[in-house]
Amino acid sequence: MYKILLADDEGIELDALTFILEKNFPGQCTIETAKTGYDAVELAERFRPDIAVMDIRMPGINGMEAIQAIQAISPGILFIVLTAYDKFEYAKEAIRLSVFEFLTKPVNRLVFADIIRRAMGKVDSERKARSSALKTRERIENMLPVLENSFVYMLLMQNEDPSAYARLFDILGIDSKFATVMVLELTRMLGGDMLDLDIKTSEGYASIRGLIKESFPCAVGPAMANRIIIIRPAEEPENEYYERLLLIEQGRALAHRVEDKCGVECKLGIGATVSLNRICESYTQAVKAVKHCKGIVSHFNDLPIVSDYESGYPIDREKHLEEMILRGDSSTAVSDAEVFFHWMVERYPDHDMAIRLKVLELVLRSEYNAFHEGGGTKYHFLDRDDYLQTVLSFEHYEELKGWFLRKIADSARNVSTKADEKANRVIAKARAFIDRNFNRDLTLEEVSREVHVSPYYFSKLFKEQTGDNFINYLTQRRVDTAKQLLSDGRLNIKTICNEIGYNDPNYFSRLFKRFEGVTPTEYREQVLNMTNV
Repeated sequence: MYKILLADDEGIELDALTFILEKNFPGQCTIETAKTGYDAVELAERFRPDIAVMDIRMPGINGMEAIQAIQAISPGILFIVLTAYDKFEYAKEAIRLSVFEFLTKPVNRLVFADIIRRAMGKVDSERKARSSALKTRERIENMLPVLENSFVYMLLMQNEDPSAYARLFDILGIDSKFATVMVLELTRMLGGDMLDLDIKTSEGYASIRGLIKESFPCAVGPAMANRIIIIRPAEEPENEYYERLLLIEQGRALAHRVEDKCGVECKLGIGATVSLNRICESYTQAVKAVKHCKGIVSHFNDLPIVSDYESGYPIDREKHLEEMILRGDSSTAVSDAEVFFHWMVERYPDHDMAIRLKVLELVLRSEYNAFHEGGGTKYHFLDRDDYLQTVLSFEHYEELKGWFLRKIADSARNVSTKADEKANRVIAKARAFIDRNFNRDLTLEEVSREVHVSPYYFSKLFKEQTGDNFINYLTQRRVDTAKQLLSDGRLNIKTICNEIGYNDPNYFSRLFKRFEGVTPTEYREQVLNMTNV
C-alpha cells in the first residue's frame, strides 16, 4: 500500500489526479488531498506520505517552499512537481530539493500514471534497502559483545598494533582516535562471600553490562573473575582537571547504580585518555588505579584529587540545585536549597561553622555560574566583600537560611531575566522586520535568518512570546493593512491585494473573510456607510 498526497489549489485538478490513481492502481493507494501549501505541510506531518504530488502555484506558500518544509519533517518522501508554467523556471530549485519528477499542466493521464508507477518502484526499492539495513544492523548488534570481547582480549595480550583497535572502533561505529580504559572490580556482594560474588558476577553480567552501556558510550569486555574491562572512546587526549573529574563522577555514578540494581559493591580504576597506539598503557594504568583505590573511584593520572563523598551526602541534590539555577528555575532551586540546608542542620547540629561556610560556598558558586551563563548582571569585584561577615553575623539558623534562599533565588532569576531579555530582543527585531517586509513573499526561514536563530527555535519562541504562530501573525498584519487601505476608498481590491503581498484577489478575499467575517468589498461598504452617516 502506498500513501500519496495530492496538493493543488484547483479542485478539478485534484479530482482528475485522484481518478487516474484509482483507475490505474486500484486498491494500492491511500490518497489525501490539500489545496494550500500550508495544508500540505500539516497533512504531510500527520499522513506521512510515500509520494507527494505538489502544484507550484498555491495560496500562502508555494510548492517549493512546502516541499522544503515537508522534507524537514519526512526526508524520505518522493516529490512530483506540477506547474502550468515553463518548467525551466523552477528546474534549479527542483534539482536542489531532489524532486523525483517534473510535470507540466495539463497533465497527460498516461504520463502521470507512468511516473507514479516509477515512483512506486523507487519506494519499493527504498523499503527493501531499509529492511536490509535493519537486518544488517540487527546482525551487527548481536555480534557487538563478541567484537567488544575481542577488543579486551587484544588488551590482555598486549597487542600494540593501533590499526587493529582502529578497525574494531570502526566496526563498532565509534568515530574516535582516543580512548580511556576503565576496570570495574566487583568487591563484595551485599550479604554474601567471595564465592557468591563470583557466581553473582557470572549470572548478573548482562545486567551489569547494560548499566555500563546506559552510563556512557563504551565497549564492554567479558566478566573475568570479578573484573570487567571498559573502553570509553574520547574526542581528544585528556589534559584538563575537569575532564578527569567528569570521568570520576561518571565512574562513581556507575558504581552506585551497580550496587543499587545488582546488590554488589564495586570500585573503578581509570587509566589516562590516550591515542589508540597507547591504549595498552591506559589499561595497565587502570589496573594499577583499581588496585590502589581506597574509595569508589581512582584515576591513575590524578589520584590526589580523587575522593569519595561521605555516606549520605546529598550530591544529587547539590547538582540538581546548580542545574536549576542555570535553567533559571528559581522555585525549584529554592526548594533544593532548603532541603540541602535542613540536611546540614539535622546531620551536623554541632558544626555551626561548617554549615555557614557551606552556605557561603553554595551562594558564591551559584552567583559565579549565573554570571558566566549571562545572567544579566554586571560583574563588580567588591560586590561580595561583606558576604563572610554577613554569614557569621546571623544569630539563628532561620536568618541564615533566609539569606541563603534569597541569594539562590536571585541567581536563578538573573539567569531567567537574561533569557527573557534575549527572547524579547529577538521577537522585537523579528516584528520590525515583518513590518518592513510583509508586503512581499516572506517566509519563516527568512525571518529566522534575520534574527540569527534556527527556524525551529524561532517558531517556538514566537509562539511563546506573541501567543500566535508566525503565519497567523503575518496574515493578520497584512489584513490590518488591507483594512486601512480599504477604508481609504481610493484603491481597488486587486491593487490592495498586490500591496499587501498577495497575487490572487480571490484567495485574498477568502483569507480576509476568514479573519474578519466579511469580504473586503463588504468591509469597505460598512466603513463607507459609517463615514457617511
